[in-house]
Amino acid sequence: MSWTQLLFSFKGRIQRLYFWVTSLVVGVVVGMLTSTFQFVAQFYGMGEINSESNDFEPTGPLSIALFVVALANKWINFALSVKRLHDRDRTGWWLLVLYLVIIVAVLLGVVTLSLPEGQRQPLEGAAVGVVMATSVLMLWLVIEIGFLKGTQG
Repeated sequence: MSWTQLLFSFKGRIQRLYFWVTSLVVGVVVGMLTSTFQFVAQFYGMGEINSESNDFEPTGPLSIALFVVALANKWINFALSVKRLHDRDRTGWWLLVLYLVIIVAVLLGVVTLSLPEGQRQPLEGAAVGVVMATSVLMLWLVIEIGFLKGTQG
């Protein structure tokens, strides 16, 4: 399997070792790129300080570059995870289920917190239930993708 297939394709299967090594290398490269962009932005004054958190945030081309790096990182991690699920004879659609459950949990949390104190009661139980379901699904996927041996064939 070529590097482009490994990093960007959703077809095929990979073993745990390839998953972990590739994830580690990609994480280190993304961290180095992000740090470099942050340093360059701060050194050349291509950003602004967030008044709420006092953090320096790049603006202009470097913020776009950071977004592209983050998007590529997300795509690569998604592709690697789909290949690992294929190696376990599972469909890659499980990752979509996880993201949908996370979106529902976040939306339910936002709606619950936006209500006045007295009106939150009915949704608090549902919000806790969705967060617990999300946690269980995430734990299952981490074990499934990262730690269980692939199937033969």
